[in-house]
Amino acid sequence: MDETYSLVQARNELGQLVNRVRHGHETIVISDYGAPAAALIPVDELAELRRLRDEADIAEAARRKADGGPVMTHEAFMADLEAEDGRAAAS
Repeated sequence: MDETYSLVQARNELGQLVNRVRHGHETIVISDYGAPAAALIPVDELAELRRLRDEADIAEAARRKADGGPVMTHEAFMADLEAEDGRAAAS
């Protein structure tokens, strides 16, 4: 289970927490006003998350192309995905 630290606690113990994440492959959740706000994760896990996100974006682009969606630049496509993610997070 992930350990949670308040923002103040994390700031005071940042060096120790980074070492735990780096060497112990732990995940530390940082809360702000009692709600999860950020996480410290090992760099290799961050790389894996980015790879998975890229694969999902490529699959979505292929799906839209197969469905006859409009042709758009990479930048426009990514802006469209970010806008959709923002709307989904707001609901």
